[in-house]
Amino acid sequence: MSLKQAIIDQAQAEGFSRCHFTHPDSIPHVQDKLSDFIDAGYHGQMSWMADRQTWRANPRALWPDAQTIIMLGESYAPEHDPTDILKHPEKGAISVYAQSKDYHDLVKKRLKRLARWLIAHSGGEVKVFVDTAPVSEKPLGQAAGLGWQGKHTNLVSRDLGNWFFIGSVFTTLSIEPDRAEVDHCGSCRSCITASNRRLSRAISIGCASLHFLFNHRTFGPRRYGFAGVNG
Repeated sequence: MSLKQAIIDQAQAEGFSRCHFTHPDSIPHVQDKLSDFIDAGYHGQMSWMADRQTWRANPRALWPDAQTIIMLGESYAPEHDPTDILKHPEKGAISVYAQSKDYHDLVKKRLKRLARWLIAHSGGEVKVFVDTAPVSEKPLGQAAGLGWQGKHTNLVSRDLGNWFFIGSVFTTLSIEPDRAEVDHCGSCRSCITASNRRLSRAISIGCASLHFLFNHRTFGPRRYGFAGVNG
């Protein structure tokens, strides 16, 4: 069995739904897009995005010794239809990802177990990340074939949909990368339509996140075309 297949099998044994591979130099386009985003002030008061821009845009800068990035996906899709709550406007709706324990803790534990197994199996050095470091996880996920970024900016998988957590293992081992995923959205705008409906409801019931969005000096409803919704 190849090392690559052994890692995939172990990742599934640890509870991950998908395991794909890419290399640190696979997202050169991120630099310009990230610079434009920050120059436009879209990062608001999240100053760390600007401070760590070089690392976020270039995994090689984050860890020069890394040769392979293992991208993991863990589904959090519930067995029930979470949109049923939208039929009851008198009730509050909690985002699906927040209906369980903190995913940072859950995913990182699995990543660490996988990393320890990898060191014991093949040596090398590793670093694990799950939304806690300047890592462009979604572009790397697309480069690894885990999914593609939809119009709502989340990663979408033909197998997992878009309800899955993303984690990564950087390693000094050299492993053959997978083919990057292509954009399959085409003219579909279902996610945008669904988001607009939920946005209207969130505004009507008083959403904390939207309170930040609409009252932040950098952001505003008109900038994102929500002026009609917010009055």
